[in-house]
Amino acid sequence: MKTDLCQAFCNDITVTEVPAGLAVSTAFRRDDGDRVSFYVIKIEDGTFRLEDDGATIQQLEAAGVDFETDTRRRGLESLLSSIEAHFDQSDGTIKTVSFPETELPSRALEFVGVMIRMNDFLLLTQEKIASTFKEDAAERIRSAVGDRARIRENEPVSSRLSEVTPDMVLEASDRPPVAIFFGNSPARVNDAIFLHFAALHEVKQDLSVVALLEDDHAVSNDLRRRASNRLATVPVFRDDEDAAISRIAREALGKVA
Repeated sequence: MKTDLCQAFCNDITVTEVPAGLAVSTAFRRDDGDRVSFYVIKIEDGTFRLEDDGATIQQLEAAGVDFETDTRRRGLESLLSSIEAHFDQSDGTIKTVSFPETELPSRALEFVGVMIRMNDFLLLTQEKIASTFKEDAAERIRSAVGDRARIRENEPVSSRLSEVTPDMVLEASDRPPVAIFFGNSPARVNDAIFLHFAALHEVKQDLSVVALLEDDHAVSNDLRRRASNRLATVPVFRDDEDAAISRIAREALGKVA
């Protein structure tokens, strides 16, 4: 078993001699599909240091990670300092301090571990984008509806429809309530469909259910089709925000907002 594990971790590693030292390509991959790679640089005094291939920070910034913010910058500095490394602004590479050859194996493992953890910054950015969508959409809906409807957030439609909780419920006089789900994931769109069927067939309550999609790629075409055929409306927010919010306001108020 030990041999099998060693082979699994080591067989896909390639080491190539380059003028500055060694280029190492690991079995692990970044989100862009490229392997996590680094260089072993031999210094004149006989010590070594490790450098990435210069694409780590570049790829994250291209995906929307802003390292200029205080929180991200401190997070990056803290992560790199754990392996005695820093980001060199002049050439865009991550570099460690120098160390003796005997420390190379352990230093290399620690370096690769941090390179893999760098993707956490991308996950945090994606979560922030999702959060920003919800905040933007909710604020626009509040502004469009104003005081013409009661607005409840993160509450069940009623005690009889409490199995799933919409992001917002709009209740205008002489109109059925409107349950809004911010559809930035398939799970939330499926929740909307579930609530629609529960209100229609189980509770028999007059209810309009809306799934506001973040963009055209928020869910699969099949799920979007099912939602469109069942829910009151499935507008798309990004790049057509005003029209999407106006459609929701019409559903709640019965007239153009």
